[in-house]
Amino acid sequence: MLLRKRSERIAGQLIWIGYYIWPVVGFTFAWWLRFQSGFFKVLDYQPFEKYYVPILIVATFWSIVYGALKLHTPALNLRWTRETSKMIWGAALAMIPTMALAFSYRGYFYSRLVMTLGIVFTFGLCFTHKVIAKSILKKMLLKRVGIARKLIIGCNSFAQKVVNEIRRDPLAAAGLVGMISVTGERCTTDLPYLGDISELREIIIKGQFDEAIFAYPNPSENMILKIIYECRKEQVQFELVPPFRHLLRGRVEVEPVGDVQVLAFTDLALKVWQRGVKRAADLLLSSILLILLSPLLITISVAIKLTSTGHIFFLQERIGRNGRKFQMIKFRSMYKDAEKRLKEHLEDNEAQGPIFKIKKDPRITSIGRLIRRFSIDEIPQLFNVLLGQMSLVGPRPPLEREVKVYENWQLRRIDVTPGMTGLWQVSGRSDLSFEKMVELDIHYIENWSLVMDIMILFKTLPAVITGKGAY
Repeated sequence: MLLRKRSERIAGQLIWIGYYIWPVVGFTFAWWLRFQSGFFKVLDYQPFEKYYVPILIVATFWSIVYGALKLHTPALNLRWTRETSKMIWGAALAMIPTMALAFSYRGYFYSRLVMTLGIVFTFGLCFTHKVIAKSILKKMLLKRVGIARKLIIGCNSFAQKVVNEIRRDPLAAAGLVGMISVTGERCTTDLPYLGDISELREIIIKGQFDEAIFAYPNPSENMILKIIYECRKEQVQFELVPPFRHLLRGRVEVEPVGDVQVLAFTDLALKVWQRGVKRAADLLLSSILLILLSPLLITISVAIKLTSTGHIFFLQERIGRNGRKFQMIKFRSMYKDAEKRLKEHLEDNEAQGPIFKIKKDPRITSIGRLIRRFSIDEIPQLFNVLLGQMSLVGPRPPLEREVKVYENWQLRRIDVTPGMTGLWQVSGRSDLSFEKMVELDIHYIENWSLVMDIMILFKTLPAVITGKGAY
């Protein structure tokens, strides 16, 4: 949670009031535009008195539906694409009974143009209203106004990792107040130390905490039950970070199996229809790009052949979707004995994790350094895309030696077809840590949409032109 319960309740009420006011404004403006502004030819003037009741009915339905869909809640971490789709769906639901009443009433024929313009204006006003409200709330939270106060229960290295992950979100980090230790625990966390778990109730009351986050790797059931009991008494939200938290990145639901409550992990790999849409887009775009870039492909091929011995293309075995191996095609940017010389430079690796990167790799040719800087060496992978071995957008295909040292949660990134570009390529490229790269890849898998693919492709071009993080 980001807001204190009282702050969230007040913010929700103010947002919900807007969902009643803006339909009135939107449809009133639509009537004025149609009959009074002079923009439209008026043959059958309809006085505003005829629209009083219908507009109030629309406003009532609109506010009720938006409230039922919980669109009045701040939901500061909700993605805009998801919230926008909910608002569009809510607008449709709100207008269905209104339009049914209007067109079934035979005593008067209301202007369809007023109805259409009213829906457009009202949606735009409600959307802007929510954007402004969330923007104001975020600024308030960064100044610690109305922010939920967080207590971390645990102070060892595991708790520190949790704190570091929370700090990646400035809004969540602003609520971190302090931590307490579990009995017998060695403290290494850098948050202010507030005491021992035996003083939990006194610390919660004194610190006016809203949220207690349990970050201890090996808790007993009795310990958790005791903490939950104390939190419930003081109306503090209890949250638990399990040691297997990486598994919880996807959609997790609590489901009953008989009398047992179990965690159900939903398969988040792309569905059949999603893969079909993605494949169709890959075929179309890769074909167009190969035709447009063919002069560049020929030029680079000649340059590579004239400046060093060896083949024009470099084929490297990579791991594709579900662990299947394939030959990835690149322009050769290294001397032909580069693979043999790899062992000589392993200790010079500058990247974190299982990947190998050196900024000034002596195995790279002069033309290779240029085409790597602007990712031109990657262009032949369009042939891999045509063959279905790769996609335009997706996690980069790893080497087998890298996969062998993956942690279990990191294997998630090879559940989908690898791509030529992806989230981490447009978010820092090789300057990012390996763990951050994997997290971005998993975020992409869990939240895939065609819109996201298009956005990544558009962001790839400036990333390639600047050459930032490429080596």
